Amino acid sequence: MSDTPRTVPAHLEIARQGAGQGAAQEDTQGTVSLEDMLARAAAGAEGLRRIGVGPGQRVGLIADNSRDWIVSDIAIQLARAASVPRGTDTPIEEIAFLLEHAEAGVVLVHDASVARALEEIRDRVPTMGEILTIDGRDAPGRTLDDLVELGKDGPGFAEQAAAVEPDDVATIIYTSGTTGRPKGVVLTQSNFGHQVAVLPSLVHMTSDEVFLSILPPWHSFERTIEYAAFVAGSKICYTDRRRFKGDLLVYRPTFMASVPRLWETVYQGVIRAVERGGGLKKGMFEGAYAIASAHRWGRDRARGHSLRVRKPRGPGVVGNLVMRGLGGLVAAATWPLERLASKVVFGKVRAATGGRMRGAVSGGGLMPPHIEKFFCTIGLPIIVGYGLTETSPVVSVRREERNVLGTIGTAVPEVEIEIRDLNTGAKLEVGEPGLVFTRGPNVMRGYHHDEALTREVIDENGWFNTGDLGFLTEEGDLCFRGRAKETIVLAGGENIEPSRVESALLSSPYVEQVVVVGQDRKTLAALLLPAPAEVAKALRISGIPAYEELVENDEVKRLLHEEVVRTTAGLAPFERVTRFAVLPKALDVADGTLTQTLKLKRHVIHERYEALIREAYGGR
Repeated sequence: MSDTPRTVPAHLEIARQGAGQGAAQEDTQGTVSLEDMLARAAAGAEGLRRIGVGPGQRVGLIADNSRDWIVSDIAIQLARAASVPRGTDTPIEEIAFLLEHAEAGVVLVHDASVARALEEIRDRVPTMGEILTIDGRDAPGRTLDDLVELGKDGPGFAEQAAAVEPDDVATIIYTSGTTGRPKGVVLTQSNFGHQVAVLPSLVHMTSDEVFLSILPPWHSFERTIEYAAFVAGSKICYTDRRRFKGDLLVYRPTFMASVPRLWETVYQGVIRAVERGGGLKKGMFEGAYAIASAHRWGRDRARGHSLRVRKPRGPGVVGNLVMRGLGGLVAAATWPLERLASKVVFGKVRAATGGRMRGAVSGGGLMPPHIEKFFCTIGLPIIVGYGLTETSPVVSVRREERNVLGTIGTAVPEVEIEIRDLNTGAKLEVGEPGLVFTRGPNVMRGYHHDEALTREVIDENGWFNTGDLGFLTEEGDLCFRGRAKETIVLAGGENIEPSRVESALLSSPYVEQVVVVGQDRKTLAALLLPAPAEVAKALRISGIPAYEELVENDEVKRLLHEEVVRTTAGLAPFERVTRFAVLPKALDVADGTLTQTLKLKRHVIHERYEALIREAYGGR
């Protein structure tokens, strides 16, 4: 891949030459071609230079998802500066910290309200310079449009792109802080350049693709997917969580980047609709699902797409061939009924996504097994990937042609994965769980202003310690087993990955959110948020109660107790939840208990609900 471009602007310039006039962006204001988008970014970059932004400087980018977010981002890259991005729902104290820590100068913000909020913390960020708004309505100062106007007579995109170097810092992304204070991850042009080079072919991006953008664009996952989509000649349509369901029907996307929580919400909506449909419709759906599930099982076995730690040898080869043959027979026998079920029953579910969705790539957390099985069965396959902000982000991804459930894919080209012992650091064999290490051109330069921490996570040979637990199969599939820092150690010494137990509990239709706790306790407990509509129906409560009404309801607690016992029955005895308490309200980004990619901020939850956890353990 020596001739492959190593910067984002260089990749975009090739795409501009090939399909620059095609629609690249669409929102409620219309469509924009790649040519026009990049011309706007080039003018913005020249405008940045004319107000004093130079190579190596840091530019704050505090804004939410929009087509001008990526324009601002590319403009900063063309100026050879580094963006310091975050969303507008980030607490102002955290914004002050990251801008001060990154020594940001000029700041681009979403709108006038954010601009005014930043003015109030100016004395806490000594380096902060001019604040410009992307949405110019009621702007207190200059806007992105003003910046573009200022630089419109400057060099074109091609000339500016050629000046960007692979070693230039493209961004400093501050981690979302699931376990403590955010760290500034320094990612270079070559980090992103590698990802943009390999992703389009891995997930089969084409010029016919219509992507729906919903994740925070400052997050490396959404950002990298957008770069890759533009390079592939695809069109990106912009939405948010409030408009998501409606925009699925408006834009009729074919693909999207997503997080597990999004699909959990869709799944719960489907199940609720089935329940409301009554006995006949519910029976039809369950029958169709059983047929489709049998067909998928047979098809996957026939293709060899099942999770195996080791390849079959000796007598095992014969057994494998028998299973593949049996799978083929099952797939063939169920095919006619599966086609009918797909068209008549599941077609309605797919129609709710616009009718053209061929699948989605999911990252940013563990996908509960029952969720990925459900969507793959009904014909909306989810391609699960794995990565971190520090790896720009994709380390591994499942392929459409080999979508093995229960894994998080095989390593992307040029990237290595190694499993090491938690205590000795020795390399482990196939199937042995341990710490996941990775090495490749996607690994960050380091943490901003923290050389000691950088040395802790990246060794002298370039191997990065992900802090995640997993194992490899002989076929190269990576299987995720949790976060090392999230591991719960019971009083008896048992090590438990809470995400595994949480996935089991979330398979209940009556549980909307869950946090498993138990560090240094004898057994596990859980903080549960009931699903009001489903609980109300099960208990024949009129209307949909508020969460507060469910907290002290003994019948609700009885129902949840039954579900806890049922959903964790298949786990090891020490993994079973023996106690629980009901959360008084939903965990949310706004209150700091979830990250912007909807992952649990466990340290915040543990501190905030310390009394509730004690209550679950009988006040101890």
